[in-house]
Amino acid sequence: MKKLLILAAILLIVIISIYVFIPSGIQVSAVTKAKTTMGGAYRTLTSKQQWQKWWNYNDNETPVNTDTSFTTDNYTYSLSEAGIDNILVSIQNNKKIVKSKLTLFQLPIDSIGIIWQCTFPSTNNPITRIQQYFEAVSLKKSFDEHLNSFRSFVENDENIYGMKILQSSIKDSFLISKKQLFTQLPTMKEVYALIDILKVYAAKNNCTQTNAPMLNILQDSGQYRVMVALPINKAITTAPPISLIKMVKGNFMVAQVRGGLGTVKNALQQMQYYFGDYNKTSMAIPFQYLITNRLQQPDTTKWVTEIYAPVL
Repeated sequence: MKKLLILAAILLIVIISIYVFIPSGIQVSAVTKAKTTMGGAYRTLTSKQQWQKWWNYNDNETPVNTDTSFTTDNYTYSLSEAGIDNILVSIQNNKKIVKSKLTLFQLPIDSIGIIWQCTFPSTNNPITRIQQYFEAVSLKKSFDEHLNSFRSFVENDENIYGMKILQSSIKDSFLISKKQLFTQLPTMKEVYALIDILKVYAAKNNCTQTNAPMLNILQDSGQYRVMVALPINKAITTAPPISLIKMVKGNFMVAQVRGGLGTVKNALQQMQYYFGDYNKTSMAIPFQYLITNRLQQPDTTKWVTEIYAPVL
């Protein structure tokens, strides 16, 4: 009888300990910091396409997930809602669904913090409660692994912007340029017709082309303001509609991309994001070097374009 009482007392202590040390709502959280910008990290978190890239970034052997959910360690994660500095993620394990939140916060010295947290519910059944505790431990491990993947991904700017952006200067000192308005986006044939006018003008003035032709297109009030330019080897006297531009070598943020008009448009947008993320001041509108002749190469996947954005 005495032994039974001792066993009962021990059992009671164990059960009480379970309820004391395993609360009804088990808090699961993981945190890391990354050397990146708030803007770049936020866009990465709120883009399902970017999730595809960073989710298993440190594990090349894991298969790619679907566009709408990401599965690992028996948990299925689904993006549900984006806030100002956070994103809500639903986590499903068997039939249970838990709501979690990824929150970004600014840290000193060009770094950010990321915290991932949720409340993992537990039942009154002490045996089930222990099982749920170990499920929460497993979920915490999953949070840690994927936050490490996220950190590795966003600390490489090329992953965020889809291109390598470097600071450089321009080599060309003199340009001749021509502007023209279009009521719709000009075709490459129309763009190169303007470039040919500059080439003829340069030849008449005994000039040599020193680099690929340049292009800038601005859309304004339903019109497209197009400027083309041709780098030349010396200063010459010009008359309208041709202008001479003396370039200041200065500082430029430079990126090279390969692809068609959509790729270039996206690269220009990413360059704007880069300036905003790093609080850089733009000195003028960016322009394109048309490295590949679009008329001679019909395969747009082989078009090479260099983006130059003047920076203070």
